[in-house]
Amino acid sequence: MAEARDLDTIFVRKIPFEFPEDLQPHWNSEQVEWSHMVNGTSLAMPFLEPYLIRTMRKALPAIDSEVLRDEVKLYISQEGQHYQQHRKFNDLLIAKGYSELKAVEQAMAEEYRAFEKTRSLKFNLAYACGFESMALGIGHWLVEDRETLFAGADTRVASLILWHFIEEIEHKNVAFDAYQSVYGDYFYRVYATVFATLHVMKFSRHAYQAMLKKDGLWGNLSSRWRLLKMISRFFGNMLPPMLSACMPWHHPSKVQDPQWYQSWVEKYRKDPSSAMVDTTCL
Repeated sequence: MAEARDLDTIFVRKIPFEFPEDLQPHWNSEQVEWSHMVNGTSLAMPFLEPYLIRTMRKALPAIDSEVLRDEVKLYISQEGQHYQQHRKFNDLLIAKGYSELKAVEQAMAEEYRAFEKTRSLKFNLAYACGFESMALGIGHWLVEDRETLFAGADTRVASLILWHFIEEIEHKNVAFDAYQSVYGDYFYRVYATVFATLHVMKFSRHAYQAMLKKDGLWGNLSSRWRLLKMISRFFGNMLPPMLSACMPWHHPSKVQDPQWYQSWVEKYRKDPSSAMVDTTCL
């Protein structure tokens, strides 16, 4: 069951991100492969997050805790802001010449529709729980390694990505608690965590592969080596939190929040206009 928590710990922030014509898909010119890995993840959000929203709405009537139901509603509002911002960014990527991404988008749309049509609420809710476990690990990595990952990057994109994953850290308990409240099947949760992680990674890879091919870099050995190093870095940082998430005693509330995350949240509380200026802290 959900703990009694202060709902003020989850905020719905409507940040006025802009995606003007001068914003480039290679938003980190020193790390093109990393730019496209992030772009590939962004491509999934307008399909993944609406699916999560619909799943959590379906689960609401089965949740006994009023506190948790209120948290789910705030979670839904946050995720709604996320996918709308990523939709605008993704439209820019496609407009900049990556029309091949439309095929990846179509495949994602079809698979998530199929999950809702053919899979049980238990599967879909466990998928949401599993994805959020991965998102929490990614959030910690992005925050703790931000000076390297976003050094020299366009701060407009860095701000978008860090804001998104700050809120993933912020609502880290919600999907887990919703699944535990309605089903609580440990082994099924582990299965769905692995499934959701690989499923999202599959589509992210399809997207960044398409973009690197468009750039003429997919067959370039130097580019492939840089990509391999970044993928290795990703897995090196993600394996410990994912293993932890699969333990029987795991609860996201036990994962200590990064200090920089806490500072960002507190600064936003005092001055919401600081979100776009100081997100990267570089």
